[in-house]
Parts: sequence; structure tokens; C-alpha cells
Amino acid sequence: MTVEKPPLLRVNGLSVTFRAPGKVITAAENVSFEVQQGQIAALVGESGSGKSVTALSILGLLDYPGAVAQGEIWLDEVNLRACSPRELRRLRGREMGVIFQDPMNALNPVRSIGAQMIETIRLHRRVSWAEAKALAIVQLARVGLPDPAALMTRYAFQISGGMCQRVMIALALVSGPRLLIADEPTTALDMIVQARILRELDRIRRENGLGILLITHDWGVVAELADIVHVMKAGRIVESGSVFQIFENPEHPYTRELLNSR
Repeated sequence: MTVEKPPLLRVNGLSVTFRAPGKVITAAENVSFEVQQGQIAALVGESGSGKSVTALSILGLLDYPGAVAQGEIWLDEVNLRACSPRELRRLRGREMGVIFQDPMNALNPVRSIGAQMIETIRLHRRVSWAEAKALAIVQLARVGLPDPAALMTRYAFQISGGMCQRVMIALALVSGPRLLIADEPTTALDMIVQARILRELDRIRRENGLGILLITHDWGVVAELADIVHVMKAGRIVESGSVFQIFENPEHPYTRELLNSR
């Protein structure tokens, strides 16, 4: 008898609100989905649909005036909503990696690539500076960056957007997380670089058994990478299904509208 594995990530009934003068705005309402180990689940929708707010809630990075009003967020058997800020900091990087949508701004412009890589490694692993440097070079090479030892001395403004994005992927994966949250990972990249990044994410998922939550409005990216698709509109998930189901037989009018607008 096969015992089904519990999901790596489980979000159940998540609602997120923002306080404004005299009113409360609901940015996400009763959002529920799962990500299995080795699976890529896509959250798809137009700008303002609640995708990034959902991701920030999972990571514990939602700033005031935003707040999780209700719902459960579980990483394996860890209740993320019950974690202290210190516990969440430990889990981010070690258990959960994140790729932000603007790598040029996500990387520190006044610190070298190497300094940022080494700091991240030593934050989550008990290794010497020299060991962290060696691990950083190996990780930069794994994401296909040429001459990683030389790249360690460079700054974000000295390299291309595509290289910055690969550095972000390396930073997100260097501590061996089990869950990767990728928020619009190919935005503003040309088609050739975009294809390389997508291949890289798929390779990493297959080799490491990583669960990936992919946040995007790009149906081409969804078709290339996703196993499961959750379509968001105005803070709610209106349709979920396999990537084949969603593309071949979309049921919700909004899903059909999004697909027709490609």
C-alpha cells in the first residue's frame, strides 16, 4: 500500500488585509493551495490579483499596514503562522528560498556578489569564511554563470540582468532549501535569457526534488514549467487544475479571458 506524502507547503483559508484611513482592504481572501515536493505550482493572474501578497505572507515578509487576517500556512509540519520573527528568519534561506522579481534592486549595490553569497551561507551554515567562499563559487557555477571566481569580486551594476537573476537563484539555493518561491523570475529579461532561466529552474527542481511556487502573469512561463496552476482574480483563487487541464479545458470565464489575451 502506497502512503501519500503530505504536501511540502499547505496554505488553507488565507486572508490578507491592508488598513487604510477609515477602511480595511482585502488583498487576498480564503486562498487555499498546496505544493508537493518536486512539484512546480503556479499562481497566475494579472497585476494586483493578490499573488505577491500571498507569497509575502508565506515568507513572513508582509509589512504594515498589511496583515494576515486568518488562515493556516504550513511548511511540512511547521506552522509558519505560529513562528516567531527569529524562527522565520532561520527558516528563510535554510528551508525557504526566494527569487524576487527585480534582481537588480534585490541585490545590494554596494556589496560584491561574493560578500553577499558568503554572508548568506555563514548565516545558515557553520562554516569558515574560506569554506563559504568555496561553496559560493560552486553554487554560482551550478546555475551556469561563467568564471564564478571572478564574478565573486563584481557588483550587481557591473553584470547583466540575466546574470543578476542567476545570482539571485544561486543565493536562494545556496543553503539547500526545500521550497523555492519565485516571484516573476523572468520579468524584463529577453527571450533567450528567459529560456535559460526556465531551463535552470526545471533542472534544479528535478535534481534537488525542490518544491517551487511560481508567481507569474506569463502564460508562456506557465506552459514551460508548471505542473499545477491556480488562477487568481481580485484576491481569490477562481480555478485550479493541472497545466494540461487549464490550457485545454479552462472552466472559469476569467481563465479563458486571460488565455485569450496572450
